[in-house]
Amino acid sequence: MKKLLAGLLAAIMILSLTTFALAAGRLDAIKEAGKLVVGTSPDYAPYEFPGPDGDPVGADIDFAHYVADALGVELVIEPFSFEAVLAAVAAGKVDLGIAGMDPTPERLSSMDFTDIYYNETNQVILIHKDDVDNIKTLADFAGKKVAAQNGTLQQTLVTEQLPDSEMQLIALIPDGIMELLTKKVSGLALASVVADQYVANYPDLVICEAKFDYVSSGIAAAVPKGEPELLEALNAIIATVVEEGLFYEWVDEAVALNNEMNQ
Repeated sequence: MKKLLAGLLAAIMILSLTTFALAAGRLDAIKEAGKLVVGTSPDYAPYEFPGPDGDPVGADIDFAHYVADALGVELVIEPFSFEAVLAAVAAGKVDLGIAGMDPTPERLSSMDFTDIYYNETNQVILIHKDDVDNIKTLADFAGKKVAAQNGTLQQTLVTEQLPDSEMQLIALIPDGIMELLTKKVSGLALASVVADQYVANYPDLVICEAKFDYVSSGIAAAVPKGEPELLEALNAIIATVVEEGLFYEWVDEAVALNNEMNQ
């Protein structure tokens, strides 16, 4: 009887704590736990990529550390594939998704986004240098395989703007790079800041003259829906990041590190 009573009391206590956390909101739960859980896909230099010791580094990781420090909590990085990052945010399994994300209308249906903290430039296609003379326009990809990471903006752009090409979905960007280097695909769709990194480190790769018709709204962090207090706190932190140009500094540092690692 005593064991049963103790079990019931323990269950009631756990339920009460869970109810309190849900009622208080995710921001209070983060501070109570003393940790910020961030999901990322560490295959997208200079945003996030494996560092010298194998742990994720990059501009987004520096940003995540900055956010955690501003909230006064420990940062916990959870690595996923890009598609799994989106699923983890939508399901509330992580506090934030930080992975070079555009806040597209499709994503806004299942998650919220912070204010923009970085503005990308173009969306481009990497090709092999041997194809530079015969692939100059988007139309030249007709009948050819073009790789794009599953669940990304680039997948949408290939589908919509290269309808006569054959989509080759990849889980990780390095997989697409290897397929391009071995000529298993004719192109790999990427954001220009990411493509620049691979061109700098792989002499056989170049950026196609033709670019996707797309203007980025910028990069933001994904947040589980219904967390206005967390969003407000994050946007206050981002205001400082933007005002002081911190993310651009982190990008420059990540580019330098990535190039150094690939020498």
